[in-house]
Amino acid sequence: MNKFLLLLLTFGFSPVFAQNNTPVPVAYTKGVQYTELETPYATGNDGQVVVYEFFGYTCPHCSNFQPYIKPWHKKLPKHIKLVRVPVVFSPAWKPYAQAYYTAETMGFIEKTHQAMFDAIHKQHKRFRNIEQIADWYAEKFNVDKKAFLATANSFMIDSKLRQSMKMAGKMQITSTPSLVINGKFKPNTKVLGNIPELFKLATYLSNQEAVAMDLIK
Repeated sequence: MNKFLLLLLTFGFSPVFAQNNTPVPVAYTKGVQYTELETPYATGNDGQVVVYEFFGYTCPHCSNFQPYIKPWHKKLPKHIKLVRVPVVFSPAWKPYAQAYYTAETMGFIEKTHQAMFDAIHKQHKRFRNIEQIADWYAEKFNVDKKAFLATANSFMIDSKLRQSMKMAGKMQITSTPSLVINGKFKPNTKVLGNIPELFKLATYLSNQEAVAMDLIK
C-alpha cells in the first residue's frame, strides 16, 4: 500500500483538460516529478494512450483514491484510456483480483467495483475465497453464482491473473494505488505533494504521448 497517498488523499481537486486536448505548458522534469521505465511495457494499443491504475480491493488507500480517480476517468478524452489492473501482493489478494476480472468479463464490473470497496472498507466484510465473493455478488446483484464461479475458475481468468502479475512486475509496481502512463512513466507522488498535481501530471504526460503518437496535434 502507498502510505504517502494517505496524506495526498486529504486534498480535493477538479481535474481539467485543455479544451483542445493539447499539453498544458508546465515545468515537469523526468527523474524528479516522474520516472521513465528503462524498458517500457507495450500497451498493444496504437490508437490510445493507456493509463494503468494498479489497485487492490483490500488496500485502504485504493479505496480512498476512488473519489479522485472517478471524475478524472469520466472526463478523459477519447485518445486516453484508463485500464484498471488488480494486483496480487499476497495469496489473500488473489480472490479479489479474480473477482474483478470475472465481473469485468461478465459485464457488470461498473455496478460492483465501488460496492466491493465499500463492502470491505465501510461494512468491514472479509472474503476468504472466491466462493464467498460469489455468494455476495449473487445476494447483492442477483448474479448467477454458478456462471460466476465457472467463469472465475476458467482458463481465461487464470490467464488474466497471470498477465496482471506480469504487468505489475514489468512496470515495477511495489505499492498501491499506482499510476503508469502508457507503460512508460511513473509519477513520483512524494515530489508532487498532492492529488491535484498527480492528475495534472498524468494528464500532461498522457497528452505528450498522444502528440508523439499523432493522436492529437
